[in-house]
Amino acid sequence: MRRVLSWLLSAAVLAVSAPAFAGTKEDVASFETQTQDGRLAALEALLKREGLPYEIQTFEGGTKTAPAVGRNVIVTLGAGDSDILLTAHYDAKVLKDGSLAGAVVDNAASVVALIQAAGVLKGERLNHRLRIVFFDQEELGLLGTKAYAAGPDGPRTAAAINFDINGYGDTPFFADPVDAALAGAVRTACAAAGEDCLAFPMYPPSDHLAFRKIGAPATSISYLPAREAHQLWLMFNAGQSSGLPEDFRPRVLEMIHTPDDTMAAVDPETVEKAGRLAIELVRAADANRR
Repeated sequence: MRRVLSWLLSAAVLAVSAPAFAGTKEDVASFETQTQDGRLAALEALLKREGLPYEIQTFEGGTKTAPAVGRNVIVTLGAGDSDILLTAHYDAKVLKDGSLAGAVVDNAASVVALIQAAGVLKGERLNHRLRIVFFDQEELGLLGTKAYAAGPDGPRTAAAINFDINGYGDTPFFADPVDAALAGAVRTACAAAGEDCLAFPMYPPSDHLAFRKIGAPATSISYLPAREAHQLWLMFNAGQSSGLPEDFRPRVLEMIHTPDDTMAAVDPETVEKAGRLAIELVRAADANRR
């Protein structure tokens, strides 16, 4: 009984301390535009509304046949000799007909979650400089992340925590960080957020890979419904012993990069849970890397 009462008290404290967010659905929906410039404008509008100062760093990107300047958007909070990064890409997949996917699950929901987290974290004193970085041209091959990692700020990265696919579902999962300190921070943060997080030794390709390539500790975080998360785990980690039907694809892989990635799939509660987990991840990573 004492153990049960202790658990209930902890849950009550967590519920009281969890920040409340408003307008989540509308914020995510603001990214449903048919131009990459429109998505950038939506991002800038939210940052200005929340009083988060930002800068735009440009890079040479695009494709060989269609070069295009990329624009990473960076919010810098606090100061320190090294950086903890919270990251998410804001660009959308270009479909075969030249239109854009709605790209709210992939990845406007994550962008909104990190803006919510930044609003809380901007008032905290951390041991590191915190940067919330919104990458462009992820859908062209992680180009925005590669440009940042190769630039002058890349070597300052103490830990990079990327958010990709956080639009619906109740089960968080993450790319196994390999780095012991960041792995411990993820475990601590999941416990603090009241989440049972699922580790992926092999995780779908995302922006964390560019940081690992330069030797920086990095992970990526996603939310999906429990069954879908486990199906994805089997698909990427179990090989021929997965037990999945041949050519099986979880719902999320049928949705993203298509016209079906729309607000009909987005659950604001998931976005807000991702924002709260991002807060705890920064706190834990900051404490683990002094």
